[in-house]
Amino acid sequence: MKFLQAKSWILLLLIQVLMLIITISGENGPVGEGSVLHAFLSNDQTEAGVELKLRGSLIIGMSLFGFAILTNAFRKGQRWSWYVCWVYPLYFLLHIIGFGTFMPDIIFLLLSLVALLLPYKYFFNGKNAS
Repeated sequence: MKFLQAKSWILLLLIQVLMLIITISGENGPVGEGSVLHAFLSNDQTEAGVELKLRGSLIIGMSLFGFAILTNAFRKGQRWSWYVCWVYPLYFLLHIIGFGTFMPDIIFLLLSLVALLLPYKYFFNGKNAS
């Protein structure tokens, strides 16, 4: 059980990677027309192209923050990072409510809850005061 508690950050990291891939992809794949990467590689200055570039900047920036928190503070058991990572289940819950996309969001919601609840004792054992 301690192994699972200590490695639950990997599950959240995989969720973060999947979120990044899904959100930068368009209907024609990650580099196809309509994707964030395609918008960055093109000189498209239309409203749709600029919106994709703005969305891509936000997605990539937030993903980098997520990767940094998960691979450093969360993995080391710093309590503040456990609180911050509750953004994952909140995101999926809001996504279900706002868009009505029950599948696959409910799976990601449940996985993120497991990944946060499993290491509860790891973060709140008294040794990790930060």
